[in-house]
Amino acid sequence: MLLISLLSYLHTCFIRSYRFGPPSFIFLAGIVFIYSVVPNPVMESYSFSVSFLFIISTMLSYAIIDNETMNQEAISIMHAGNIRTLYIAKLLYSWLFTVPFAIFALLYPALTYKFDRAPSITELLMSLLYHLSASWLAVAITCWFCTKFIRSRLTSFLLLTLVVVVAFSAQSINNLLPSAIQYVTILFPPVNAMMDVLYNYENHALGMKWMPIGVTMLYSFASSALFLIILNRKKQDSPT
Repeated sequence: MLLISLLSYLHTCFIRSYRFGPPSFIFLAGIVFIYSVVPNPVMESYSFSVSFLFIISTMLSYAIIDNETMNQEAISIMHAGNIRTLYIAKLLYSWLFTVPFAIFALLYPALTYKFDRAPSITELLMSLLYHLSASWLAVAITCWFCTKFIRSRLTSFLLLTLVVVVAFSAQSINNLLPSAIQYVTILFPPVNAMMDVLYNYENHALGMKWMPIGVTMLYSFASSALFLIILNRKKQDSPT
């Protein structure tokens, strides 16, 4: 019940702030615009919408996680019992807010005959998982750029933008690095892997189609869990 109450409170605050407007409009208008030209290949198109949703989810999560003022958040922490519970709710709400966008990106082209063929049920389910995984990945990355860790909003935004660019450029960066240190790219968000599998969907075996989803979810949960641990410890060490 506490988590549901926190989610309801966060939703009310976020909707009243109107910060959801620009990212939401950009995503919905972008999807409609991209599919204004027909026909389109099925999985290659979903590869684009997955990457697009990842970008928009970072924008939404960035707005949600620091939507409260310091005084508001202090009261929220008191009601939640601790800072960890409040931020679990913030992360979960950030992801839940993107779910309708994932469903729209999935169903809009399929129901309005924007593809060159009808997608199968399996393709739709896999594409939905890819969209939902990408949005959760965005949330798990963006949380690190909250004011609890980076006070300057300009600095945090620029650093977040850099991380997004690096995520999409992972393969190119990997090719440029000496073979001895190419392993460092495993620390990059696995967006590229998701896009590659979807874009070449027919050429991959079933196991390879599932692998990016598993890797992305593992990366996301590890990132968000580490964030919550450090955040809780930082709060405990704080003199205030």
